[in-house]
Amino acid sequence: MAGIAQEVEADAAFGTDLYLKLAATGNVVFSPASIAAALRMALAGARGDTAAELAAALHLPGPEAAADGLAQLAAIRPGADLTFRAPNVMWLDKALSVRDSYLAQLSGTVAVQRCDFLRAPEAARETINDMVAEQTAGKITGLIPRGLIDSATRLVLTNAVYLKALWEHQFPVRETRQKPFYPERSGPAPTDLMHLQAPLTYHRGDGYQAVLLPYRGGSLAMAAVLPDGPLSELAGQLAGPGIGGLLAGLLSGGAECQVDLSLPRFRVDAGFMLKDTLEALGVRTAFTTAADFTGIADEPMHISAVVHKAYIDVGEEGTEAAAATAVVFALAAMVRKPQPDVKLVFDRPFLFAIVETGSGLPLFLGQFTRPSPGT
Repeated sequence: MAGIAQEVEADAAFGTDLYLKLAATGNVVFSPASIAAALRMALAGARGDTAAELAAALHLPGPEAAADGLAQLAAIRPGADLTFRAPNVMWLDKALSVRDSYLAQLSGTVAVQRCDFLRAPEAARETINDMVAEQTAGKITGLIPRGLIDSATRLVLTNAVYLKALWEHQFPVRETRQKPFYPERSGPAPTDLMHLQAPLTYHRGDGYQAVLLPYRGGSLAMAAVLPDGPLSELAGQLAGPGIGGLLAGLLSGGAECQVDLSLPRFRVDAGFMLKDTLEALGVRTAFTTAADFTGIADEPMHISAVVHKAYIDVGEEGTEAAAATAVVFALAAMVRKPQPDVKLVFDRPFLFAIVETGSGLPLFLGQFTRPSPGT
């Protein structure tokens, strides 16, 4: 993507890798920016093979680049009609002595909180979950399930992303109609299709059409990508240009035209335990007692769990989306198992992304494959 910052390219590539692993079937939403932010905080204190594997998965040169992406995310500003926040928090055990160099590297983008993981792990878990819920307006609750934090926990790194925004061009409620939606490999299912005619950025790519729906009061927009054929075929093509290339085609190669758009009103939430996914992407040492996080502290620690939850609600007025990620560290000695110009009708499975249009940073990625009861 010409002129795009290295950290945005890295997050887009990481997001592509995650999408290809997480979006095999069904409705999916996740935040590559949130997952990357939490792992970047871990990378900043990683050394040796641990750092090399984390950096490779995140498409970064090494720990020295870890903080740049956190600054990129923090630089996104809300507007009059747009609420956006993406706080990072480092939850430290009261007895853990952290290196000043690690704190200095993350200063300005990461808040520090102390917990008594050793004596009150359940209270610490509830405190972390309560703050995440507050940061995401109650949309992400119970991020860290019972049992993931215990007396062996020494550090938890969290990121939360929350967006509530109005469309620049809202869908008239009176135009919403129940119409058939055509999932792959099954019969049609009814869904509420919103309808809009408006001047929008449109791009015809190789095997797909894409449209950009801007939000008011900032530089964020939703990209909706409709494949010419099955969504699974488009997903197979992403291994080349990736999400970043697809978004670049829309952001830099798209043209404004009058679009007759039909888009489902939908709500999707999802949760993931990401250890197996990250191991499949090459992050292995970090989850073992051989992990080297001596850039954080002298105590030998390894990552015991990476958890992620995400939510998106798309309607006539706008979008509400939230996500949170937690990276849990434990003492390495205590191992746990782990007539318009264009007419677009999104009446079959499609890909979506919420993107910062100035840089191309993908904040949320997902797919909608079939309506759920009650949506």
